[in-house]
Amino acid sequence: MMRMNTEDIKRQLDLGEDSYWEFKQVEFRADRLTAPKRDDLADEIAAFANAGGGVLVCGVTDDGAVQGMSREQMDALERMIVELCSHSIKPSLFDVAITRHKLDDKALLVVSVAKGTAQYDSPGGSFQRVGSSKRRMTRDERMRSAQQRGQARYRWFDEQPVPDTGFRTLDETLWKPLLSAEGRADPETALEKLALLAKDENGVVRGTVAGILLCTHAPEQWLPNACITATHYRGEDRASGQLDARVITGPINQQVADAMAFALRNMRVGAYKKPARLDLPQYSAEALFEALVNAVAHRDYSVRGSRIRLSMFADRVEINSPGGLANNLTIDSMATRQATRNETIASALGRMPVGGIPGSEKRQFFMERRGDGVPIILRETEALSGKAPKYWILAESDLFLTLPSADTNATPATVAGTVRGDGHPVAGADVLVLFPDNTWKQAATDENGEAALDLYATNLPMTVFVAAKGFAAHLERGWVPADGALAVELKPLSG
Repeated sequence: MMRMNTEDIKRQLDLGEDSYWEFKQVEFRADRLTAPKRDDLADEIAAFANAGGGVLVCGVTDDGAVQGMSREQMDALERMIVELCSHSIKPSLFDVAITRHKLDDKALLVVSVAKGTAQYDSPGGSFQRVGSSKRRMTRDERMRSAQQRGQARYRWFDEQPVPDTGFRTLDETLWKPLLSAEGRADPETALEKLALLAKDENGVVRGTVAGILLCTHAPEQWLPNACITATHYRGEDRASGQLDARVITGPINQQVADAMAFALRNMRVGAYKKPARLDLPQYSAEALFEALVNAVAHRDYSVRGSRIRLSMFADRVEINSPGGLANNLTIDSMATRQATRNETIASALGRMPVGGIPGSEKRQFFMERRGDGVPIILRETEALSGKAPKYWILAESDLFLTLPSADTNATPATVAGTVRGDGHPVAGADVLVLFPDNTWKQAATDENGEAALDLYATNLPMTVFVAAKGFAAHLERGWVPADGALAVELKPLSG
């Protein structure tokens, strides 16, 4: 713990509050403290202990002005702080130094708090110092903090033992592919190392939440909401009536496979033929696969009464995953950061062969490089539909993903490309139009510098490449013009 001298305190009063320093104004009625409230003071101290430690300067206004206290007032304040650390903060906080200082002939009390060895709860809940203020910790942050500080009694939920289960609850045909040849020689020990088995408080080996989800054929027997409710609606809302519905159960890898089968069975697939047949699916199978894997891997299985929901409407698919976002992840950071609340489940899915599920053709295992699922969902959906998918959170507890439908009705259109160079039409220029769904169109300009490109849709982004002898090549990215007219100006090569 860092001990503060008077010069350190004076310097910080000029600089203001930060992650390590908090100024606390005090008010007394005679020698009895009336402000701050006892619980507020305990919350501030616990917040420092749950972060990297810090210094609470009592008897100072927010702008750094020293109020001054009598010796009797400092005695009363010190007694209260000791009592709070012993009785109001759980577990009790002992690594706290209380010192007295005088600045400009005015006395103040300094409370130096070390980084705690546990995760501390105070009367207001669980707080952590972030910047110049305290912030309430999420459940995931509390568990992560406890795990990092070596509190074995705090386990990630997917590592929690499930009552009335054991080694024989797990099905050999499901856990065997997850073990090496060496692990199969002593499977019970190997499964404990993978956190698919764990000892309960009585030392009895139980299946963990992850073990039940991955290695039993009916996890819903122990975890009733560990399933996917899949529904296909007639129109654009739930009141339009159902066309198909199913509750999908089984080990979570099989749930992904069955949910993919449900989605592919219920989505529209159009076709365009010129010259060869091109299927126009309503949704990207690759995006659907990644979205479903993310849902089963990252949902909060501790949330009771809530299931993953796959809802198919006429104009979109919605996937609802209980539990919101984990570990300070935000909607804006999802494409660039990765985080999980179910480390054991994610790790196991990273070793589990995917087995030819539609949409997984580019993968060997259910999860490979961490964090690449969201970028794939964004890229593949926009490439197919021309519209971006949307993530959103409802009531800070449910994560929703909306995948917009692509147009499955081929709407042929002709784009008239005009190529000019140095103010004149360019004949014989090669025009190549590339679309993100791996289709393309090619044509050459006539003597008027014009080229007709027959397209099957006009709602997709495109890349246009134009090349002609004697002119610099032209590359342009954009969308199919609404008026069907594409104009390109080439620059003559110098020299």
